Amino acid sequence: MGIVGLGAYLPGPAVSNESVGKATGADVEWIRDRIGIEARHHAAPGESTSDLAAHAARKALRDAPVEPDLLVLATVTSDRSVPATACYVQDRLGLSGAPALDVNAACSGFVYALTTAAGMVRAGVARHPLVIGADVFTRCVDPADRRTAPLFGDGAGAVQLAPVPDGYGILATELWADGSKAHFATIPHTGGWFEMDGRGVTGTVLEMGPKILSSALDKAGVRLSELNRLVIHQANPRLVRKVGDFVGLEKHVVPDYGRITGNIAAASIPVTMSLAHRERPFQDGDVIALLAVGAGMTAGAVVLRWHEPSA
Repeated sequence: MGIVGLGAYLPGPAVSNESVGKATGADVEWIRDRIGIEARHHAAPGESTSDLAAHAARKALRDAPVEPDLLVLATVTSDRSVPATACYVQDRLGLSGAPALDVNAACSGFVYALTTAAGMVRAGVARHPLVIGADVFTRCVDPADRRTAPLFGDGAGAVQLAPVPDGYGILATELWADGSKAHFATIPHTGGWFEMDGRGVTGTVLEMGPKILSSALDKAGVRLSELNRLVIHQANPRLVRKVGDFVGLEKHVVPDYGRITGNIAAASIPVTMSLAHRERPFQDGDVIALLAVGAGMTAGAVVLRWHEPSA
């Protein structure tokens, strides 16, 4: 089972550091130097998670010569508590009858969703899953909070899966969670803004990210030196580079698009994949790893070998 279609959607024009600085009182140079983010995108009023997800899905489906028979959506910003936002997306895409469900694992959500879809294929539920990560996380963040508002953006990314030749596609996955660290990043159920213990989150990323990646690589029988690309959740550029440096990978192996997207939660991995493929296309046989750590605390990694049909 491998990726045969990629799509990304970033809403509206980019929101500059100058604009965020005016709202939060944060110094523009501080945002750029301390966080490393230069711009992010905000959904328009009335633009929902399902809107963003449908846009990204349509782009992925343009690449894919198959019709999805399962839709798995990773999000923490569902349109409504009930039903699953995936059902709204399914309807907009005209996929009536295809199973549709949401997965909530925060910034690790896309990796969890991809693993869920792959498991459903093995269980015989589907052959052509569509997996989406989408969030309008800026609506969960106090726009006047200089600690969090500059970090986040909105967006959606999608991948279409289908059978690929043996030796290609998803080689291994690894998931993890530790609920004792749940207080590190939360959104109160009764209302209120996103709250984060920055040191706790950073410490967990640096501790668990490399461990989860190493475990997934071991399962796949792949050495770290064989990676052509490591797509890390773009929490912020400084943290992405720290993880890349910690595992000893050169900058060209670790895509950095968080500087222009901000942290887009569950959308981060598929959007980064899509942008990386657009700028420097993956080649047939490339080994790509996906790595994310998110609220929960949760973490996940996927190792895959890229199949290019025309190769």
